[in-house]
Amino acid sequence: MLIEPFDLAMHGTEERQIMLQNRFALWLRGLGGPARFVTWQMPADLSPRIQYITEMTQAADDPRRRALLVEYRRHYELLQADADYQRAICGLAVWSDPSQTARALARSVAGSFDTFALDAPWPALFSGNYELREPGGGYRGWHLAPVGSPGGRPLYALLSSYQFQPTVWDFSRPFKSLLSRGFPLAVCIDIPKTWDRNDAINELESVVQAYSVHLATLRGEDSRSIKKVNDCRQALEELNLGDALHDVQIVLAVAAPDGRTLRDRVDEVVKLVKPWFGLRAEIGEAQSEAAKFFGTHSTKSIAVPHTTWPVVSRELALLFAPLGLRKLAGLDGTLRGEDAGGAYPVFHNSWRDKRATHEVWVGGSGYGKTFALNCLLSRQYAEEGVPFTLLEPMGHGQHVARAFDLPWYVMSARHTRLNPQDVMFPTLVEQKAHTIRIYETILGRQLSGAQKENQERALLGEALEILYSGFGELMTITPDLAPLTETVCEVLAGLGDKAHIRTIAKDLADEIGGLCTGRGPWADFVNGSTNIDLSARHKDVPQVFSFHEMEQDPIMLAIAYTQVLSAIRRDSLADESPRVIAVDEVYRLMRHPSLLDFLIEAAKTFRTRRKKLVVIDQQMSVLLDGKARLVFENCPIRVIFNQRQGLHVFKEDAAFQHFNDQHHEIIANLPRFHFLLDVQEEGIWFLHNRPSEGELRRFHST
Repeated sequence: MLIEPFDLAMHGTEERQIMLQNRFALWLRGLGGPARFVTWQMPADLSPRIQYITEMTQAADDPRRRALLVEYRRHYELLQADADYQRAICGLAVWSDPSQTARALARSVAGSFDTFALDAPWPALFSGNYELREPGGGYRGWHLAPVGSPGGRPLYALLSSYQFQPTVWDFSRPFKSLLSRGFPLAVCIDIPKTWDRNDAINELESVVQAYSVHLATLRGEDSRSIKKVNDCRQALEELNLGDALHDVQIVLAVAAPDGRTLRDRVDEVVKLVKPWFGLRAEIGEAQSEAAKFFGTHSTKSIAVPHTTWPVVSRELALLFAPLGLRKLAGLDGTLRGEDAGGAYPVFHNSWRDKRATHEVWVGGSGYGKTFALNCLLSRQYAEEGVPFTLLEPMGHGQHVARAFDLPWYVMSARHTRLNPQDVMFPTLVEQKAHTIRIYETILGRQLSGAQKENQERALLGEALEILYSGFGELMTITPDLAPLTETVCEVLAGLGDKAHIRTIAKDLADEIGGLCTGRGPWADFVNGSTNIDLSARHKDVPQVFSFHEMEQDPIMLAIAYTQVLSAIRRDSLADESPRVIAVDEVYRLMRHPSLLDFLIEAAKTFRTRRKKLVVIDQQMSVLLDGKARLVFENCPIRVIFNQRQGLHVFKEDAAFQHFNDQHHEIIANLPRFHFLLDVQEEGIWFLHNRPSEGELRRFHST
């Protein structure tokens, strides 16, 4: 299986690393057969991404998108020129009971190691055929060389451990230093045997007894024997606390383009790890055999000297340290940022499934949230061909519209008209419920609960049904044909077969009419045909809607948000082409109970119709309160900027129980343009939004 590396910096405190060590050790205690952990560190670059962008540029019809692609290709070329990237792949093989399936084993590893594990074949150590070579060509030992024309393929030298030194190991030493070397390297931790607990105790006790007899008859000092006895007694103590005893051997594969470089690298590796374990270069056929450690051959079938060393589970857990050294991963998807510690780009593909993957973005004002969102929308549009619809209340949408040469739709209390009766749903029941939600928001009360409110709801629904039924097919009612608010009031005022019902209908019609018709405060906004095109169906260009001219009227603003989202939802039922819908300051919708229900339902519809919803706000607590949580739970991707003011949420809420003290510390102290990317069941990344030159030029004012 393959295991996704994680960032050890997220377990930065000594206490957290001890907890991590204990979790690894707990899993290792349960080993019933041989196991093998392998890390491949290979040189990597952005060439596949650059080639992909080049092909997209040649195929793009839209000149705006083509210009963006040229710009992003240049950005990746600059990243390539400034860095020396490496790719780290981790794999685990376990020879277990045949009744245990590979999928079950992967789930066990994922749960214990708190990272993603997948039942998948390991990558090959070599590309093409290799042969055994005698010392020469600048290297003084036996090694493996490519057959025929090298074609850029390196030489390999295989080194095996033969003794572990009595020194301090931890998650950083020695593997962090070893894997920070800038050359290709593979590390194998082979565990051919896990001892039966009683046999292990008997074996260690016999060693202690033998050395004790030796020390008792010795006249001088033998510090090594004393150290050996102390180590065995400590191991016995660990075994009595539940640890297991494992036989372990470390095998390294060092690569280099030529013999002299291989010699220098082997010398560097041997010197680097000498304080922790000794290494020998395999001789003759053992070089070829040692390469089998990087496959799934059983240890018994590999013809090399097996110089294993006994290690208890707690110490063996530290040899899995390469899992915490994350490097450049796949290049598929969208560039989300640059790792804050390792300085490598991080890509994530949220369009792999047929369903869209929603996102929550939170962060205080001034920490780069809006700028990062604009960069993401630009990258998805250019590189993935996914257009977007941006809804924002502050007016910064003008910069996005100008950057993409798009119409800028400004919702204005004076000039915009949005008819509540516009058809947004395919069935009459849904459409009536939607229109009633808007009127509830205008009235500031819900038409349900008590007897009178229920009667009002039924009467308003009856009036709408009468008007819609006059057109036949509901979805054929275009905005220029949709009934007006004043017409709804006229029909509503005449309903009721009993006097008290007629009174209720008349009073409700007067209440709505007083607010929405004539000289009512919202008459210009809701009484008339919609005068802005909200449709996104079959449109492959982005849209930008700004609501800053409505900021003083929260009800009008919420209705405008709802109608735009309703139009997108309506069109998505007939159009499954991917689109990103970004809703900034979403609390403006959520504080109206009727409209919150709509947003919850829309989030589910968008997901199944390949529309990615990105909800943005300043505080995570807004999205965890009451029914708003249903929106949050539909968003498996969380982008978290500085949240010093709302840190308690991440400590107390069960949704963030996978966060530790180090995560909390990072969230509280995130500098500008830095954020945590938390993707459920995939991992957590601490990223810096490094923009391209074009993004900085276009969006610097946001």
